[in-house]
Amino acid sequence: MAAQGKNFDNTLHSASIDRDVFKVIDSDTVYANGTENHRGDDASRKESTEFLVKYRDRVYNIQNFLNYHPGGKNPLAHLKDQVLDKELAKNPHSKSAYYLLEEFAVQHQERYNECENLINWNAPLLWQVGFMGDRYWEWVNLPVNRPIRYFQSEILEILSITPWYILPIVWLPIIAYFLYMGCVSNISTNIAITAQNILPSFVLGLFIWTIVEYFVHRKVFHFKPPHNSKLLITLHFLFHGSHHKAPLDERRLVFPPTFSLVVAAVVWQIYKVIFPLATVHLVAAGTIIGYLGYDLIHYYLHHGAPIAGSYLYTMKRRHNYHHFVHHDQGFGVTSELWDRILKTDSILRKLNEPLKW
Repeated sequence: MAAQGKNFDNTLHSASIDRDVFKVIDSDTVYANGTENHRGDDASRKESTEFLVKYRDRVYNIQNFLNYHPGGKNPLAHLKDQVLDKELAKNPHSKSAYYLLEEFAVQHQERYNECENLINWNAPLLWQVGFMGDRYWEWVNLPVNRPIRYFQSEILEILSITPWYILPIVWLPIIAYFLYMGCVSNISTNIAITAQNILPSFVLGLFIWTIVEYFVHRKVFHFKPPHNSKLLITLHFLFHGSHHKAPLDERRLVFPPTFSLVVAAVVWQIYKVIFPLATVHLVAAGTIIGYLGYDLIHYYLHHGAPIAGSYLYTMKRRHNYHHFVHHDQGFGVTSELWDRILKTDSILRKLNEPLKW
C-alpha cells in the first residue's frame, strides 16, 4: 500500500493501534487466528498462506503483498490479525493504494469497483480498452493484482510475455558482436590510444540511452491518449498502460525481444547514417548495454530487495513513488540525471528506519 506525500515509505510504522485480535463472522466467516469456516467447511487454513488484517469491517489477506509493499514489509510485520483503521487514519494513503488493497479482500467475490465493470477480465484486454473512452485514463492508473492477457491467440500471447532471463540470452551475444567489430577497427599497439579510440564512443552510446530512457518514458509512455482515439488508447495500454494497471505482473516487466529487436534494427540503420563507420559499432554497443541494464534493473526494482543505502535501494523507492503516488515524476529508471535536470525528480522523505522488502 502506497502512502500519500511524505508518509509514503514509512506507512504503518506507528505502534499505536488497537491490538484486539479480530474475528469476522458472516457468509464467508474468517477467523484471524488462522482457521476458517467457509459455508460449513471447518478445514483449517495454513498459517503460512495467511496474513490477515481488517479495515473498515472488511478482512484482507495480504500475505502475497508483503514483499511488494512500497513501504517495505517491516512496517507490516507487527500488524498481523490487527485492525488498521486507526493506523491508516494517521498515515493517509494514495487512492491507488486503497484500490490495490481491495484485490486482497478475503470475501472478494464480486467486482469491487464499478470502474472494473468497464471491461471483461475473463477476456483479452487489448481489444477492449479502446472502447473505454474518457474512463480509460482513470482506470489504467488504478492498480490491480492480477495477470493481464492481451490476445486470444495463444501464440501471440506467448510472444508478448518475456521472463527476465531471456534478455541476457538474446542481447549479450549482440553486444559482444558490436564490441568486437568496434574494437577491431580501433585497436592499436598503444593501450592508451586504443582506450582513447574506444571509450568515448562507447560512453556516448550509454549517454544516448539515458536520454532515450527518460524522454520515451515521459513523452511516449505517459502520453495521455485522446478519449476518442481507440487506436492511441490501445497502443498506450500495449506499450505501458498495462504495466501501471498491473504493476505486480512480473511477466510484463521487460520488453519482448520480438518487439525490441525490430526497434533495434531500425535504430541501427539510423546510427549508420549518423555515426562514422569507425565508431558506430561502439556507440550501438553502449546503447544496447544501457537498454539491457534498464530492463533488468526495472525488473529488479519491482521484485528485488536492495540493501538499504545502496543505489538500487534509492531507485526502488523512487520507482514506487512513480507507480503509486506521483505518475508525473521519477521517469528515470536507471538514473536520476534527467529527472534532476528537468525538475521531475521525486523528493524522498527521511525514514526513521530503513525499508526491507
